[in-house]
Amino acid sequence: MTTAVIPGTDVAERISSAFPDAVIEATQHSVTVRPDQLVEIARFLRDDEELDCKYLNTLLGIDWIEHFDVIYVLSSLARNHMLVLEARTESHEDPVVPSVSGVWAGAHLQEREVYDLMGIGFTGHPNLKRIFLWEGFPGHPLRKDFLALPGGYKPGLQRFPFEFPPGDRGYPNLAADGGPRAPAVPRLVAPLPGQLAAQELAGGQLGTGGGGSNETRDPASRVAGVLARRESGTTSEGGSVPAEDASAETGPDTSEAAESAEAPDGEEQA
Repeated sequence: MTTAVIPGTDVAERISSAFPDAVIEATQHSVTVRPDQLVEIARFLRDDEELDCKYLNTLLGIDWIEHFDVIYVLSSLARNHMLVLEARTESHEDPVVPSVSGVWAGAHLQEREVYDLMGIGFTGHPNLKRIFLWEGFPGHPLRKDFLALPGGYKPGLQRFPFEFPPGDRGYPNLAADGGPRAPAVPRLVAPLPGQLAAQELAGGQLGTGGGGSNETRDPASRVAGVLARRESGTTSEGGSVPAEDASAETGPDTSEAAESAEAPDGEEQA
């Protein structure tokens, strides 16, 4: 049976009848309320006979740069419906909302997760501390302003995915002369038999022909190049093909089998 979704506008009417001026906005998908009445509204949604939202599916935070929204997805298992409640923080610099762990026990760890990764405080939480990162970790990595570090440096991607500079589908400065380069990866162990040839066919372990490349691959030319280097006894890395590597790549000698296949029927093979 499909779970029904109660529109946010309908939930807003029910909340407004009990808590005037508590609703900030309502859409078809959710209803947003003031944080100072969040706990009372949460109890109302849980204890109301028609709504009966006794189960907290999930709790998460959204960074809108100007403010944060804390999202509560609530369900009634008895009535098989669900709704989405949002609480909006009053500021982005010091985001705080009341804890609902006293209303839904499942909020206890989820509020700690949101605090740890987004820096949203939950007043009244019995044990509000980091749950993934260690105490003293600088900042909260899921906040959008976490991308900015002193000196203009940014960890990871320079922008969020698909937020490239206008007209670009990549990061031009990474390919420019003098741009940052990843350090070379040292080979700690000798290559396995056939590994060098396989890397050549795939475009190299870290080569531009690997995953994400926009250039067109030509498997035939790659195979021809590998075979030519194998015959000359060299590899693309400037060394000789190891004996065990060459034997593994060339495979067993099949000349006797070929002669046997070409001999006329009835003739005894030497």
